[in-house]
Parts: sequence; C-alpha cells; structure tokens
Amino acid sequence: MQTLAQHPPSSFLDAIVAPAELKKLSLNELRSLAQEIRSEIVRNLNVTGGHLASNLGIVEITLALHYVFDTPKDQILWDVGHQAYVHKMLTGRRDRFNTLRQFKGLSGFINPNESEHDAFVAGHSSTSVSLGVGMAIARDHLKQDHKVIALIGDGGLTGGMALEALNHLGHIQRDVLILLNDNEMSISENMGGLSQYMKRIKETFFYKDIKQKITLLEDQLDGMSLTPAVWKLIESVKHEATERIDTPGIVFEKLGVNYSGPIDGHDVGAIIEVFNKVKDEHVPLIAHLITQKGKGFDPAERDSIKYHGVKKSYNLEPRVEPAADKKIAAKTYSDVFTESLISLAEVEPNLVAITPATAEGSGLVKFGKAYPERFFDVAICEQHAVTMAAGMAKAGLKPVVSIYSTFLQRAIDQVIHDVAIMNLPVVFGIDRGGLVEDGETHQGVFDIAYLRSVPNFTVLAPKDGAELRNMLYTVIKNLKGPVAIRFPRDEVFNPELLKTPMETIDLSKWDVVQEGTPLEGTNNKVVLLAFGSMVKTAVDAAALMKPQGLDVTIVNARSVKPLDFAMLTTLLQNAENKIITLEEGCLSGGFGAAVMEFRSQLRLTAPQTRLAEIAPLGVPDNFIEHGGRSILLDEVGLSKTKIADFVLKYSKS
Repeated sequence: MQTLAQHPPSSFLDAIVAPAELKKLSLNELRSLAQEIRSEIVRNLNVTGGHLASNLGIVEITLALHYVFDTPKDQILWDVGHQAYVHKMLTGRRDRFNTLRQFKGLSGFINPNESEHDAFVAGHSSTSVSLGVGMAIARDHLKQDHKVIALIGDGGLTGGMALEALNHLGHIQRDVLILLNDNEMSISENMGGLSQYMKRIKETFFYKDIKQKITLLEDQLDGMSLTPAVWKLIESVKHEATERIDTPGIVFEKLGVNYSGPIDGHDVGAIIEVFNKVKDEHVPLIAHLITQKGKGFDPAERDSIKYHGVKKSYNLEPRVEPAADKKIAAKTYSDVFTESLISLAEVEPNLVAITPATAEGSGLVKFGKAYPERFFDVAICEQHAVTMAAGMAKAGLKPVVSIYSTFLQRAIDQVIHDVAIMNLPVVFGIDRGGLVEDGETHQGVFDIAYLRSVPNFTVLAPKDGAELRNMLYTVIKNLKGPVAIRFPRDEVFNPELLKTPMETIDLSKWDVVQEGTPLEGTNNKVVLLAFGSMVKTAVDAAALMKPQGLDVTIVNARSVKPLDFAMLTTLLQNAENKIITLEEGCLSGGFGAAVMEFRSQLRLTAPQTRLAEIAPLGVPDNFIEHGGRSILLDEVGLSKTKIADFVLKYSKS
C-alpha cells in the first residue's frame, strides 16, 4: 500500500494550486480532471476513511462552481459539509488531503478556520439557504458586489429550516443562487412528499413541451391580425397550462423563487453554461442538478448507502475473500439497541420506531425490514420526529426515537414543549453519545446537561451492551414518562452477556462494580462514580492503579436523573472519602455537576456536617476537534491512563 505522502501523478490535478487555475482548462480537460479527482478520492479514503459516495457524485458541480465563480469573494455555503472534499482539493488543500479526518489534519467538514474559501462552518444539514439569506441581506445593506451561493443536497431540502428559508427568500426577493444537488439520498434513502415531487420533475417534461408549443404558436400568430378577444383567449390558455400542469419547479416558483432545470449534474459543460447565464441575475433562483451518488465507482453506484461513509482500510478495491477469512463483525451499541427493539416488538404490539434519516447509521434498517408498518423514517426532520412521537404516545403507542446526540440538539424545544410538559412516554435512544471522530459539529457531549435540566425526564446510560438491553426492556415494560438512554459510538466489550435473557432492573439504583479497600490507616475510600461508557474505562484505570497501591471502588452510576440519593448520601457523609465523577460529556451542567448540586443540598440540611469532596472529570468547556475517539478521550483526560494519573494524585492530596 502507498504511504500517505505518496500519490500517483495527475496531469491536471497536480496543476491546480488555486481555483483560478481551473479557468485555463478546456471542457475536455475539465472532464479528465473530474476522473483524476474521483481516483484521488477513492485512493485517499481507503487510507483515511470518510464520506465517499456523496463526494464522487458532486465532482462536476464543484468544478463548474469554481470555474464560473470566484471564491472567496463569491461565497459558497455548503449545506452538509461532508460533500466538500473536491472543494478542499481545488482550494489549496490537496497536499493535505491525505490527513483528512485525522487528528490535527483536515476536517471532514467545512471550516473557515481551515481556509478563506470556506464561507461558514457546515456539519448538520438544511442550514445553507438560511445562511444565504442572511449573507445576501448583509451584502445588500453594505452595498457589496458578490454572489451568494447556497449548495444544498443529500436530503437537506427536506429539513424544515430549509423550507422556512425558501419561504422567506421568495418574499424578500434577494439575490441568492441555490444549487440543489439532487441525488435522492441523505445518510439513508430520502423520504417524503418533497422527494417524490423531485422525482416527478425528473420523470416528465410534459409541461416544457406544451410551453414550447404555445410559444411557437404565439410567434406564428404575431404577424396576423387578431382581435383583442382572441389574444386574451391565447393568454388564458397559456395561464391555465401554467396553473394546471405539473410544471417542473412550480412549487419553488409559487414561493417566489425562480427555477432552472433539471440539469445533468455530471455534464460539466451544461452546468457551466447554466451558471454563466445566472451569475449576473439578481433574483432568487434555484438550479436543480441531477447527480448520481457514487458516480464513477461501481460499488458505490450500486450501493450508495453502504458507501455513504467508509472506514479507513475499507478495501475499496473489491476482492473476493475465502469464506474462512471472513471475520464476524463486532457488535456495536447501535446493533444491540436495534436487535433489542426487534425482540421487544415481538411482545409489544404498540411499539414503534422513529428516526430522522439515520436508519442506516443507527442500525434501524433491520427493524424497518422486520416491522415495516411500525417503522418511520421522517427524513432530515428532527423536530417533526420528536413531536410526531409525542402525538403517538398521547394516542396510546410506545414510540422509540432513535437519534444521534448531536441531531437531538435540533429538537430541544420539541423535547421540552411537546414531550416533557405532558410527561409523555417517549423513549429516546441517543446514539453517538460522547466523543466522535467528526469534530465540533458532531460531538455528542451536551445531551446529559440539557436533558437532566428538563422536568419529568429520566436520563440513563448503560455500562455495557447487556445493560443497554435491560434498560430498554425495563423502560418499555414500565414506561410512564420520557426516558433518554444514551450510548457511545463504540463496540460492546462483553458480547457474551448479550446471550442472557433481558430482565428488568431498578433504574434509580446504582451498583458497585468493584469494591475497593480503604486508604492506608483510614476507613476512607477512593470512589469513582462512572456514568455509562466511563465504567469500562474506570475498571481499566483501576487495573493500572492497583500495582501502585491504590485499590479504588467503582460505582456504575447508571442514572444521572434521578441520582441514587441513598448511595450518594452514604458516600458523602464519610467526610474523608475521595470521590471522582467520570462522564463522557461536558462538565458544565453534566453528571458531576448534578452530584455536586446534591452535595450542596445535603450540606444545607446539616450545616455542621462535614462532607466528602468531589472532583469531576469530563469534557472541558470548549469545542472538541476531529480525531479518533481514543485520541480525543486522551486529549480531554478521559483515557484510562489519564484517569489513573489524576486519581493517584488526587488520592494523595
């Protein structure tokens, strides 16, 4: 395998050190460049991992963008930033492309700190049109002269925020060019009425034919002497055709946004021609570009969901392995969650599952195949997913919302207003709870803090896969209000326990995983209160400390809301205990903060009583960059080594 520093020579790509170099190329040279770029993407992602199919599909659009427009003067607002790899290559970052998504390397998303050609941070979807409207208003107010371009795709137009922005843009009529990269896909297959409408646009050009014939008829009649009544009749027929026939883009034009398309998104010449026509227009306009996700790489063309994102060393060059060489894939928390849901659905006929366009990532595809009539992928509509679940719960169903931690942030108002106030029995399976490799926009570190602040909620985290199954079983059997179960993007470490039958557990009680011995010459202990994923790390850290003479107690603090008040009171009332809280979430308002709040309340009830001190460990008060989870845990002090070092020092203080 080639090293990261090496790459095969590319006659055109090697010459592109800035976007201006593109303008020197002919159309045929641009087409050759497109093929070189696709080869470079496949080669690099085999080493670094990343989003494959969407970037293969947007090559020609990106080339045309930089061929016609001039960044950073013209501002390109990427919607889902993971489709901007080609943009990175063309804007001076090709030499660092082999560091993509690596710690201290290039971000997998758009980031203005990385390049002046990146107009705004992009991680989540459906934001680009709103940003475009805001930047266009600012440009006009400041009397500046540049183009604002919002590129939206990968299902982003299904998001309510994008539709709100389109509605406002049509009203205020600002100069914003919206590029709709229509590949029919988000992370999972795109869903919804708008998606079906876009398909109809691609399937029929009936109105376009009728409009051309009417225009031709008008031209032929121009030289004839017709009465006003006849001309009025012709105009009436033309108007009726526009009103009654399913016009391509009529939905957008009814909103006040001009429509152009559909356009072959892989014909770089056609795209350049359209961009040149609209670049000097000063009206809101949407250009509808049809692309194929995974274009140019057969496996990704055949299965764009599988190749949406790939891990490093994914072996992108297909090969046939002997059956004996195939390894059984390790189970992840996502796998365990879905398999448990499927088992529970067999005995709970009212259980339904909901996800906002993350069925593949969260593993819920299996549930959808097992119970298609009880599975609902609502597309990139997190707010709708939560409030729909509230409606289901009020009407007597048992809804489970499977959602990434970072995406749940988009629906916090619905969590409070539509679920919690009514104390509705909705279960939230919060995937990617904790640190992930995708950087600031995707770190799932805030859910503990904001959910524990909401009345009526129960907030849980399992220590392993077996406890995840039992938690889900318990809350489905005894569901009385909203419950959040958060788990990491990681493999379960004790898969053998997954074979045991599910059973109910007391969710309000913590359990002692490991009973330590008192500090020398005292009755006092060092106690690690570990939440969720930190239990396993605490056990590993304890193994490092024992040879150095420190035998700690480890508590599986499975519930941050409610806390186990009885156990906490006992631990705190031994004033010389050394207590450390561990959480893979933000320190501000998190699990450690909850424990210290309880200590304050206990102190108020007995002012003369000395209580144990608490040292919280968690994610510090800053945004965490991209990198492997193990690297990031070490960076924030939550690796087994860093925890062991801290506890050893703290025990001696």
